[in-house]
Amino acid sequence: MKILYFDPILGASGDMILAALIDLGVPKDYLKKKLRFIPNFELKVSRIQRHGVSAQHMKFQIKGKIKENRFIPLINKSALSPSIKATAITIVNRIFEVEKKVHRADHLHLHELADADTLLDITGALVAIDYLKVEKIYSKPLKAGKGFIKTVEGNMPAFNFATAELLKDFPVEFLPIPAELTTPTGAAIISTIAEPADNLILSKIISVGMGTGTLDIKDYPNLLRIFVGESDVKLHDECTIIKTNIDDMNPQDYDLIFEKLYEAGALEVFLTPIIMKHSRPGVLLTVLCQKNKNKIFDILFKETTTLGIRIENTKRLKLRRKIIKVKTPYGNIRVKIAEIGNKTRFSLEYQDLKKIAQKNNLSLKELRDELTKFVEQKIFRQTPS
Repeated sequence: MKILYFDPILGASGDMILAALIDLGVPKDYLKKKLRFIPNFELKVSRIQRHGVSAQHMKFQIKGKIKENRFIPLINKSALSPSIKATAITIVNRIFEVEKKVHRADHLHLHELADADTLLDITGALVAIDYLKVEKIYSKPLKAGKGFIKTVEGNMPAFNFATAELLKDFPVEFLPIPAELTTPTGAAIISTIAEPADNLILSKIISVGMGTGTLDIKDYPNLLRIFVGESDVKLHDECTIIKTNIDDMNPQDYDLIFEKLYEAGALEVFLTPIIMKHSRPGVLLTVLCQKNKNKIFDILFKETTTLGIRIENTKRLKLRRKIIKVKTPYGNIRVKIAEIGNKTRFSLEYQDLKKIAQKNNLSLKELRDELTKFVEQKIFRQTPS
């Protein structure tokens, strides 16, 4: 699988992301052509040194201003692909919503974000990644500085308020550097398009791009590195395990709790019978997740009687899998396909089977047997299983 892997050595900003992508081989003229829906700009690219390391640097030169309320209309009217448009609008809206929240205002307040620069950085990064034709995008933890920095509104935390909001469910590493290491635009782009993966295994490195921004930090190389490579990443990933022991809840309540946890993004939720102190029977509630951890924490504290939870990160080894829809005489049914070596195996989605069986007053077992044979003949006729 061809993947893109963000490695923020120190910084991550919109211009650093685009500079590193250009260093990976995305042509400057290609970007300019794709971004021509934004009027009156020039793209300047140069190679500079950061503490002895050569990196690509880029800058947009813009004539005039583009008001924030024109961002989304411009994206919608552009010739960009529907997927790029949708992702760009998601990123823009996340920035706008966070800025409104931080300042408790209905109007947009983009602070240090340059008007057209922000739009160009976001759409430019998405266009460049699309050019590289990768299947998945991952990122190491983003970096946050300490102390305060000077802004147009006075001294503010180096870990920008908006950046912190944008990275609520993304891993962050704090460094003892009094500088804004990750900008809101950089945070919004990476946390939207990339899955966090601190220990990704690359079976092959295809290319490496190095980008830098305008900030030159004393004693530290302000660099963002991006890898394009091959990885069996579908077989290796990381997740968070959340556990809590409960001995004083009505068992009927777990049904709704499970629903809310899955809606919040839990991968797995399960109960294990345990014996607690004073020989009291209880349950161990376990949740596996990769995102929206704060939402899951809130659900556990609000919906259960727990007074505390345990959190640990772990690695998973899993088979390659995908879900397809198969048209059957009873309607569409989802089929989960798993690969192991050069063989495949499949299973029918239980919830779909259940609905079909109820609708047609059929035996679940007989329906499963019938549709298993149907799917096997229709989809896997020539596939070893």
